[in-house]
Amino acid sequence: MPEKIKKQFIAYSEAVKEDSPLYSFITKQIAEEDNLMLKIKPHFFNAHFISLYLSSVLKHLYIYEDQLREYYLNFTNNPKKPSKEMIKAFLTFQESHFSDILSDIERFNLKKNIVERSSVLVPVFQHIIKLSGQEQFNVVELGSKGGLLLNYDWYGYTFNKKIEIGNTKDFNIKVKLNGYDEGFDISNLAHPQKKVGITKNKIDLTLDDEYFWLMSLYYPEETKRRKHFMKARKVFLEHPIEILEGDELTLLPDVVATLPDDEAVILFHIHLTKNWSDDKKQQLLEIISEFSQTHEIYHVHHQIFNNDIYLDSFVEGKLQRQKLAHFDLNELTIDWLHNQKVIF
Repeated sequence: MPEKIKKQFIAYSEAVKEDSPLYSFITKQIAEEDNLMLKIKPHFFNAHFISLYLSSVLKHLYIYEDQLREYYLNFTNNPKKPSKEMIKAFLTFQESHFSDILSDIERFNLKKNIVERSSVLVPVFQHIIKLSGQEQFNVVELGSKGGLLLNYDWYGYTFNKKIEIGNTKDFNIKVKLNGYDEGFDISNLAHPQKKVGITKNKIDLTLDDEYFWLMSLYYPEETKRRKHFMKARKVFLEHPIEILEGDELTLLPDVVATLPDDEAVILFHIHLTKNWSDDKKQQLLEIISEFSQTHEIYHVHHQIFNNDIYLDSFVEGKLQRQKLAHFDLNELTIDWLHNQKVIF
């Protein structure tokens, strides 16, 4: 019996107990299934395997009808209570698709496209537009995955329960915005001239298989985020975006070089650089600095220095760095930090 793997499943069960009671129940129960643990053993690499495994099972439930659906909020508003019967159904279902589940684990990763992150782009981009004085601008995202953040301008938002922006009737992301300078108007959403995403591992949202994978990365209990994601995919099909696959630092110079030098360029990335080395972060900053000689470029970054969102701009070739915001994704709260002193 692979005790180490069993302990990992039990630890996972405890870790997700509050966020996903369903996954907590499943992993605690199947940890006692010796045959499954032995079958998993040759393929197990670390705790991420468990999340990938559960996501793949859910992805296959989107594709294939099964009685197991009756226990998931993904398929019913009144799911059955987890039980021994459910575990039997789970084991049977995953056994039927085990080889495909392993293929998913090798092929995909756990990086999500969290649509709600787009809300922080609204005040940030409005600030940049006012700063630049330009009505025409282009947007480039690094680490865009499926590209859903790039369609920020087609979503609806409600800030502080009173400021409605975009089509809130069909798609409404509700956000609290603290401390925003009232001198800046966020009541309108300007559309970029061009949008380009650059990402190492592209997800093609026109393909159901890849769409279902991203859907399955949410816990079954994350109903609101899942609904936003589904609406964002619909928007993507109506407003497709060019997404280039490859190393971000390799492709970025070619992308910026194709953009008009008389239009502002907003380059942004959220969460991407968290695990980058200091050398790689420095390479990115150097590439942007070089292009600031030929383009009016604004670099919105997160996780280069810390969890706050910064804006780098260039005035007569000199770097100007501002701390703009802190975004609490779980609470959907943006603290506007503009004019605070930047200290490292």
